Amino acid sequence: MRKHKKVTRRPRAAVKHRRKIQKKKVVARKQRKQRRQQRPRKPVVVPVATFSEIPIKLPRKRRTANVSRMYFTQETEDAIVLYNLTEDLAIREQIFRDKILQPFQKLVENVFNTFKFSYFETGPQDVQKECLTHLVANMHKYDPTRCSKSDPKKKTRAFAYFSIIAKHYLILLNNTNYKKFNQNVEISEERDENTVQLQADDKYYAQQELTDFIKLIIDFWEKNVNKIFTKQRDLNIANAVVELFRNSERIDAFNKKALYLYIREIASCKTQQITKVINRMKQYHDTIQKSYVEHGTINTDRYSLA
Repeated sequence: MRKHKKVTRRPRAAVKHRRKIQKKKVVARKQRKQRRQQRPRKPVVVPVATFSEIPIKLPRKRRTANVSRMYFTQETEDAIVLYNLTEDLAIREQIFRDKILQPFQKLVENVFNTFKFSYFETGPQDVQKECLTHLVANMHKYDPTRCSKSDPKKKTRAFAYFSIIAKHYLILLNNTNYKKFNQNVEISEERDENTVQLQADDKYYAQQELTDFIKLIIDFWEKNVNKIFTKQRDLNIANAVVELFRNSERIDAFNKKALYLYIREIASCKTQQITKVINRMKQYHDTIQKSYVEHGTINTDRYSLA
């Protein structure tokens, strides 16, 4: 007969205890999960691309010289040399038309557009033709054996030589016309934004009036400097300033720093002391100028500020 395996059953208390432990584990697991969810999450740091303030220079690819785009080549320079050496007029004319005319026209056009000259009596095309004529007239002066001024080891290039000639010609023509425009103006009855008015003030009269005013100032300070300044140091500085007024016509540029140095050498003093005396003299100068404008003269015997 087949024997049955004996099954041992756990007591009820043990089963209840085990279920209780499993329930506690489930509750603890849920609590841990809730605590994890309630924790503040760390901010996600997204990497941001940063750019340096200093621009990075990438290596540039060196372009090969495009011979087809160069209008003034070694062939043009050789043609100019050949043109100067040839005496036959027909051959010279052919060389000029075939190999020199077009490069010269392009050179003049580039120089004209680069410097943007504006004071011309004629149009741009006519000015460029005049400049081209000037280049042809000076073509015989080009010497290919002459050394360059910037680098004595190198020879003068035709392109640089004729570019400078064209630039100088256009500058001279522009400046000449500018002077003409300033001298000859159109006087119209109706004024608009383009109307030019003649100068009403006479420069010679203004200069003469300024000279007379300076003489009156010198006369005023010669009579009153000892009354206004009592210290010897201040007197030396004031006399140095008056000496500058006497030599005002000989001074080329009225530079404040240079004038201060001149006064310091004469009076042997410091800059702060010079400023103090000049500010005091300026108060009297304002009164003198006001009197001269209102009455046309200055009372040199009176030295009060009133």
